[in-house]
Amino acid sequence: MGLACRLSALGLLLSALLVCTRSQDRESVFAIVGEDFTFSPKVNGTIREITWMKNKDKAAEWEQDAKSPVYYYSLAERGVLETSSGNLTIKKLNIGDAAEYEAQVLPVGVDQLQYTKFVLAVLDPPPPSVLNCSITNGQIRISCEIQFSKDVRYSWYRDDRKIDANSPVLELKGNVNPSEKVLCVREVSKTKINNSISLSTCIPENPESLSRGRAGLIAFFVIIIILLLFMGALVVLWKRGLLSNILDQIPTKHSAVYKSEEQHLTDDDRFPEESGQKEDYENISGRNQEPEEKKKSKETLSTNQDDNSSNQENPDYENISGGNQEPEEKKNSKESLSMSQADHSFNQEKTDLKLESETD
Repeated sequence: MGLACRLSALGLLLSALLVCTRSQDRESVFAIVGEDFTFSPKVNGTIREITWMKNKDKAAEWEQDAKSPVYYYSLAERGVLETSSGNLTIKKLNIGDAAEYEAQVLPVGVDQLQYTKFVLAVLDPPPPSVLNCSITNGQIRISCEIQFSKDVRYSWYRDDRKIDANSPVLELKGNVNPSEKVLCVREVSKTKINNSISLSTCIPENPESLSRGRAGLIAFFVIIIILLLFMGALVVLWKRGLLSNILDQIPTKHSAVYKSEEQHLTDDDRFPEESGQKEDYENISGRNQEPEEKKKSKETLSTNQDDNSSNQENPDYENISGGNQEPEEKKNSKESLSMSQADHSFNQEKTDLKLESETD
C-alpha cells in the first residue's frame, strides 16, 4: 500500500509539472484583419506527429505515414501546415480567427507530447490619418502619430532617403527646399501605412503672392461670367430672329471697299461717252476695229478666193466660160482705159474753149 501511494503521488506531481510547463509556453500574439499570420511552435527533434487545436477543436493534423496534412473547419481553404517545422499559417485573417491555438508535437523516438500555446487577437486596421506640419522657432515640425491599442513603429524618408528617427514627430532644422517631400511609414504588425507631405505646404507663402493669386482668380471668374452673359444674349437674339437683322446691317470688308470706290468716282468717270473724254474713248475703242475699206477689201478678197477655189474644182466650167468671157482684170483695165480717155478728151475740149475765149 505504501508503494502504491507513493506512485500515485509521483503521478500527480508529474501532471502538475506538465500543466506548469504547458502554461509557461503560452504566448499572446495579434494580427490585423486581412493579413497572413504564422504560428511557430517549439519542437525538439524530428516531428513524427503534429496536431493543431483551435480552442478545443482540431484545426489541422499530420502523421508521418500520411502524404499531406488534414485541415478542418475554416482552415480547409486558408491553412498551410509545414510538416518539417510544424508552422501553421492562416491566410487572410478575419475576426473569427481570433482564438487560442495549441500545437501538440510528438517527436520521433519520444513518447511525450510537446505543447505550445498561442492566444491570437485579430484587430481592425488602424484608422487613416494625414500628416500635420507646423513651424516653431524656425523649425518645421511634422507629426504622423496615430492612436492604436498596440505598438506602432515609425520610419521617415526625405526624398527617398531614410532618416534615422523612430518617433511619431520629425523636426527639420535650418533651410529646407520647398520642393522636397517627406514620407512617414507606420507599421502595425505586418500592415504598413504610408503618408507623404510636401514641405511647400509647411512654409507660409508671401502675402503679396497670395493677393496676386486671388486677384488673378477673381479676374478669371469675371471674364467667364462676361462670356456667359454674352453667349446668353446671342442665344436670346437668335431665338427672337433679331440676330440675322443685326448681321445684315454690319458692312463687310468687301462692300466697304466697293462703296468707298464709288464715292470717289465722278459722273465723268462713270459715263465717259457723255463727257469731254468721248474722243479718247472712241480712239481707244477704234484701236480694236479695222477701217471699213480694209474690211471690205478683205471680204472681196475672200470672195474671189472662194470663186477661184470653186473654179479650180470644176475645170470643165473654166474651159467653157473661158471662151466666152474675158478675165476680170482685163475687163477692169479696159474700163479704166476708156474712162481715162474720156477724161482726157473732156479736158482737151475744156482747154480749147478757154483758148477761144481768150482770143476773143
